[in-house]
Amino acid sequence: MDETSVKVEIVKNLTEFFRLQEQLAAHIREEEEKSKTVYDPDQNHMEAALKRVMAQQEMAALEVTIRETMVYQSPPEMGALYSSVFEMRETIQGEQEQARLAEEAKERYKGWLRRERQRDLQAKSAYLIGTAIFLLYLWLWFLLLSHLERK
Repeated sequence: MDETSVKVEIVKNLTEFFRLQEQLAAHIREEEEKSKTVYDPDQNHMEAALKRVMAQQEMAALEVTIRETMVYQSPPEMGALYSSVFEMRETIQGEQEQARLAEEAKERYKGWLRRERQRDLQAKSAYLIGTAIFLLYLWLWFLLLSHLERK
């Protein structure tokens, strides 16, 4: 096999590994968020804790495996692959974290706007109903006055 095909195969396998690692990290993050925001009366806390710890341990073991593979088993032509990839990964993770936080802030803002519009509509409806009742009261008052004047 030539050098290029070996590099391509390594990159392909690493890409698949990192995709699976990101899916696992997303699953862990989703479970943590779900635990913080959704009350489940039937949840077994020990089972949930065990699953979360096992996923975190699996993530740590995968990182050790990939580090050892990238440092000790990659061809010397690829240089300090582990260091370079993980430095870039940290940069991208920081960027993605900022993007995720910005997206969550947008969603919270949209929810706040929706609640504000609903509150505004309710206030306007209350003013309209109050005005209608007041006008009805005035109309009935004037009707009573005109009825008393005729007598």
